[in-house]
Amino acid sequence: MNFMKTKKRNPPKKEDFLKKALLEAQKNFEDAYTGLQNVNDPDLIDSYIYAINAATLRYKVLLHEVKNISGDNSSANHRKEA
Repeated sequence: MNFMKTKKRNPPKKEDFLKKALLEAQKNFEDAYTGLQNVNDPDLIDSYIYAINAATLRYKVLLHEVKNISGDNSSANHRKEA
């Protein structure tokens, strides 16, 4: 019975996950910035500013993580070559 066999799914690599999250944070920033340019209501302005700040902070944290992983991989590859 073949229906019992299931394919094992490899979990996404952390680096791939972080890169996808970076793109999402960038899109969130762009959407919030575009929204900010098109509103006059003070409450909405505050909301978009909050969204811009949140997306910026998230982007910075994710970028730092990607750089750490890339640095770890390059140093590990460098050790293998030596």
